Amino acid sequence: MSIRAFRFQLRPKPGTAHALRRFAGACRWVWNRAIGEQQRLRAAGEKFSGYAVMCRWLTVWRNDPDTAWLAETPVQTQQQTLKRLEASYRRFFEGQGGYPRFRGRGQDAGLRFPKASDCKLDLDNQRLKPPKLGWVRMRQSQPVQGEVRNWTLTQERGRWFVSIQVEQADVIPAAGLVPTLGIDFGVTLFAATTDGECVAPLNALKRQQKYLKRVQRSVSRKVKGSKNRRKAIDRLGRVHARIVAQRSDWLHKLTTRWANEHPVIAIEDLKVAAMSASAKGTATAPGKKLRQKAGLNRSILDQAWGEARRQLEYKTAARGGAVVPGDPAYTSQRCSACGHTARENRPTQARFACEACGHSENADLNAAKNILAAGHAVWVARPEACGAEVRRARPVRGRRAAARKQEPAEGSAAQAVAPAGIPVL
Repeated sequence: MSIRAFRFQLRPKPGTAHALRRFAGACRWVWNRAIGEQQRLRAAGEKFSGYAVMCRWLTVWRNDPDTAWLAETPVQTQQQTLKRLEASYRRFFEGQGGYPRFRGRGQDAGLRFPKASDCKLDLDNQRLKPPKLGWVRMRQSQPVQGEVRNWTLTQERGRWFVSIQVEQADVIPAAGLVPTLGIDFGVTLFAATTDGECVAPLNALKRQQKYLKRVQRSVSRKVKGSKNRRKAIDRLGRVHARIVAQRSDWLHKLTTRWANEHPVIAIEDLKVAAMSASAKGTATAPGKKLRQKAGLNRSILDQAWGEARRQLEYKTAARGGAVVPGDPAYTSQRCSACGHTARENRPTQARFACEACGHSENADLNAAKNILAAGHAVWVARPEACGAEVRRARPVRGRRAAARKQEPAEGSAAQAVAPAGIPVL
């Protein structure tokens, strides 16, 4: 069985939205009060109290006349808040995180309902009924398939969303599958595929950079702690949320089409964190061309290659396929026709011309063919290709690997020009 989540935007009425904010505020109060109690016990030399003990604290707080308003909030959400707090403390004790902090206004983690029976879902009328609330309309963009396990309500810049986690049966991969699509990611062109498709970048951040700077300047001019500054910060957050929504929507449409047409896809195993690392250097060895590198890093992160890979991985897996990452080293300098590798094979950013065999085409399309060939080699060596059962271990976070993608510096990240005769999306 596999786990999948469906996320939809809620459309609550003003009174319902106010109640949801009260519920979230009550959970934040429980979080802060529990941290205060843990600090009191620590100062007294007592041991840490686990989830069961904190739940007994919660019962006392809900029955206390001074905090009886906690009983107006569903108890499941407050218990889940304490469970998250215990997990945060466990990570701190294991050296995997910092000490849990108090949460201020606007730092709500959301309302989580751990059982499928906690909420009612009316798919025909596109509405949801959480505990202690009436029916809430939602924008259901797709059907919910699978057995519901839990619900989570979150708020993002004034808008409420519901995440419905379901359990679905695993999809058995079909026999005889091989990579049929190679994708080369870039900045000047977001992607070039072996189907001959060149996808121009969305550049969601760059398109609104001018307006974003104006809003940021407005925040810096406001007095700290004032209501006007809070309003300006909310306006800035809405701009960032709009940029994220535009990029996510664009990527979802693109990756869904790729996953529907090709079950097994070969891509580059890009180390985005290393490629977008700062070039500032140290005091003794300062970096060079800091502004140029900062602009390149901004463009790389604006493309969201990691998010595109994540979406492709779970979408192809849901269709019985997979994503095959390959080594990106020298894919832009290797000839897809004869295999000759040399830096001189790529005289410009957009043109590839092999010095050995004379093969010439768009550089990104040539790289996509090399990626597909590398994906074939990796796929044949995998046990899945032979039908064997594979148990995947959890990834271990190690040191950052060096960036291996090599392209000439010629060309601007702002330009996205496709060769003649090739469609640009």
